[in-house]
Amino acid sequence: MTAPPKALTESVLRRLTIDAVSTFLGQAADYEAAGRPGVQLALSNEPIADMNMLIAGGGAREDHFRAMAGRCLDREIPFLAILFPDAADRLEAGCSALGLLYATEWPIMVRGDVALNPAGNSDVTVGRASTVEDAHGSADVLVSAYSMPRESVLRVLPPSYFESPGTDVYLARLGGETVGTVTLTYHGDTCGIWAMGTDTSRQRNGIGRRLLSTAMSEARRHGIRRFFLGATPAGFRLYESLNFKTVCSARVWVSGVTHQA
Repeated sequence: MTAPPKALTESVLRRLTIDAVSTFLGQAADYEAAGRPGVQLALSNEPIADMNMLIAGGGAREDHFRAMAGRCLDREIPFLAILFPDAADRLEAGCSALGLLYATEWPIMVRGDVALNPAGNSDVTVGRASTVEDAHGSADVLVSAYSMPRESVLRVLPPSYFESPGTDVYLARLGGETVGTVTLTYHGDTCGIWAMGTDTSRQRNGIGRRLLSTAMSEARRHGIRRFFLGATPAGFRLYESLNFKTVCSARVWVSGVTHQA
């Protein structure tokens, strides 16, 4: 008899987020990580706050959190401090004392085991990235969507990233041009969605919907049953329309500049 899947509670989603961030950043040229109970630091060491993350939740001690944040501040590494609700009340005063700035709420959303078919702009073709050319195309989209330095994106998401068994990058193409990208991380029958972006000149044309719904349909075809993500303000309505539901909202503080708030 197969046991039912465990519910995606706040604590489970925090652990999945930590696992996914480690997978997402793990191919970066200068990747490093450190952890204490309830606190995880994952650094690409690139000058992009969105690619250096300090994640805290239940069990996080303030001294451990301050030490890891101080590690970044001392080295002048911009970073996001992502505080799940079971840690936010205890740690936000420390964020302020360290000079971090409050950036945004970060809804953690889940989609259950519900049927899904590709939707959106039918002129868009979607495929899994695999080549050096694909790496450059994906980087170009992220540069356009999030104003990130191109050389940093390529160091964090090199062509070798596509070979990892724990992740896939899907690209959207229109007229042969790469116009969208999304990264999927795999955790048993659950999948995380990251780095979703559309070229700024092509937004609001159904490209993101086609890209994401097709990538998710493909993942479901290979045994994925549930999806989770942290929603940016720009993507929230799309995710809601695809039946994602908010389970909890983390609070994001930043040292440096975030391109996703």
